[in-house]
Amino acid sequence: MKKPLLFAAIILCGALCANAQNYENGHEWVDLGLPSGLKWATMNVGADAPEAYGDYFAWGETKPKEIYSWGTYAFTTDGGKTFTKYVTNAKYGTVDNLTTLEAEDDAASVNWGGAWRMPTVDEWQELITNCTVAWTNDYNGTGVAGRVATSKTNGNSIFFPVAGCRFDNSGNLSSEDGGCWSSSFCMNTYAYDMAIFTINIVSKRTTNRSLGQTVRAVCATTTTALENVASAAIYAENGRVVCGQDFRIFDLLGRDVTKQNGHLNGIYVVKCGERAQKIVVR
Repeated sequence: MKKPLLFAAIILCGALCANAQNYENGHEWVDLGLPSGLKWATMNVGADAPEAYGDYFAWGETKPKEIYSWGTYAFTTDGGKTFTKYVTNAKYGTVDNLTTLEAEDDAASVNWGGAWRMPTVDEWQELITNCTVAWTNDYNGTGVAGRVATSKTNGNSIFFPVAGCRFDNSGNLSSEDGGCWSSSFCMNTYAYDMAIFTINIVSKRTTNRSLGQTVRAVCATTTTALENVASAAIYAENGRVVCGQDFRIFDLLGRDVTKQNGHLNGIYVVKCGERAQKIVVR
């Protein structure tokens, strides 16, 4: 019987987190006072601190890997000549006209769940427009270089470490360069990223989508820590969704798959009372 232990953990977490705020599905966000109301994560996906680089992802892939090349890229089978998804030109494959990553291909959505996702290129631009983005060689005494984005509206800030990028089996390519992926497709073999890490450049650019780059997540939530304590009652294990209340499970096409619980594998939306939460089930 895991349910009593689960509720005990929720009560304990509630006691420990009563004074905390600004968390979505266990990950902290910052309100930068942006016109859209969008909230930005305090660190990269896969990182354990703001100054940590986190994981590297090819555009549209959701797991880090050893080699970043067209030969290992998920959406091509012939070394980057034709593509199986995110195609707007028939020369490069069957046209699907998808220009924004679907949730199943979104590294933030898959790895962090909840309301987290990757920002679009326009949302990156909103951050740049509404923040002062200053270079630092030593963030908070950590010795890590990067940029601090400080809101022009409320003075809140977040840090982007200079993480470089990866291709083939290389390590970080530069200590002074790097981009962070958007969820926006550009054309052919390219997707948009934000060159926020470079010393002299803060702007959008197009980058070969097979490269490994970091991901910073965003969410549109106004959820507080106490509300997230309640959301901890929903979790997944061994192909099954577990919830402390009555719930229904839907796939990304909106089909009710509750009866398949225990044999699930993928991304689902769990509706529990008035709350709906995206969850990854393995």
